[in-house]
Amino acid sequence: MSKIVFRDLGKRFGEVKAVDGLSLTIDEGDFVTLLGPSGCGKTTTLRCLSGLEEPDRGEIYIGDQCVFSASRKINVPAGQRRLGLVFQNYALWPHMKVSQNIAFGLRRSKLGRTVLEQRIAEILRIVGLEGFEERYPHELSGGQQQRVAVARMVVTEPAIFLFDEPLSNLDAKLRMRLRSELKRLHLDLGATTVYVTHDQVEAMALSDRIVVMKDGIIQQVGAPYEVYHFPANLFVADFMGNPQTNMFKGQISRRNGKIGLIFRDCPALNVELEECSGLSDGLPVTVNIRPEDIELMLSKRSAELFCLVYTTQPMGSEVLVHLKAVQTDLEIMVKGPEDQCRDLKPEMQVGVRMKRGNIFHGESGKLICSFGFDR
Repeated sequence: MSKIVFRDLGKRFGEVKAVDGLSLTIDEGDFVTLLGPSGCGKTTTLRCLSGLEEPDRGEIYIGDQCVFSASRKINVPAGQRRLGLVFQNYALWPHMKVSQNIAFGLRRSKLGRTVLEQRIAEILRIVGLEGFEERYPHELSGGQQQRVAVARMVVTEPAIFLFDEPLSNLDAKLRMRLRSELKRLHLDLGATTVYVTHDQVEAMALSDRIVVMKDGIIQQVGAPYEVYHFPANLFVADFMGNPQTNMFKGQISRRNGKIGLIFRDCPALNVELEECSGLSDGLPVTVNIRPEDIELMLSKRSAELFCLVYTTQPMGSEVLVHLKAVQTDLEIMVKGPEDQCRDLKPEMQVGVRMKRGNIFHGESGKLICSFGFDR
């Protein structure tokens, strides 16, 4: 296991800043995911760490060793960094059997045949491929091929595991299964792991910490719960939404010693807030309220706003309901339990009540405070 430190890392491709002043510390044994949309710099960061790309500036440390420093002209070759890398494509040798593909990474280790066979058998047990030693890649499913790629990396016992969107080519059911296997592998081996994905659900399911990136710049670093429920800015709030979060325009009102959140398009949603620094009278704000943080009410009791059902999207145990507020153009997405939403029909009138949300500065987009949470 090794600690990883990035200091002011920068990498350009022509006029494009792929990574722009990235500074980050990944603790020993952590599972950290680099998350963001295409072109945000996550894969470039991983490739700089692995030695496949040479940064333009900054420093990278693995443990106590500086593996890259632009100012000191240090650039340790990829093969000497003790890293294991699994790509999006499996990159298996088609003419080699499973056991031969796994042993390929050990070709320079000078292990005896008995020890080599024991090592291969153990890693096949870990990844759940016992009995597949004599098969060729074309005789395996996509998930099995990806597990062979993981086994080939793990068998060399690298200090750090690197994954570049390893599950993106798999179907949804197989992705979920392999997520579980990757997480269990990390728990069993305890290796420092850096994982790249654009899938928010995957990042939250696997990670100890998530690093959200945009345009080569880190937007937020935090545990999955923190990044999802307390996003640092509007970009993180919107990107982490699946389904997409609700965004409402409003402003702050201070009257008679009370602080109110006034919704511009729908005063029925107004909320009384606790004291929070940065909430000045008249301040324009944007409010993020996730679909599961809005309570759907079939009776008038405690409802704050009445809406018409536009469409419903059953999602198994839950239903995503698209609402339109009566007498306004406000659209609201609500996610509720299946037994409560089963009988909803288009044009049916229902009530909603806001339970919790986040308030962002109307101009900077940065988080000011949250309401309704037991933080």
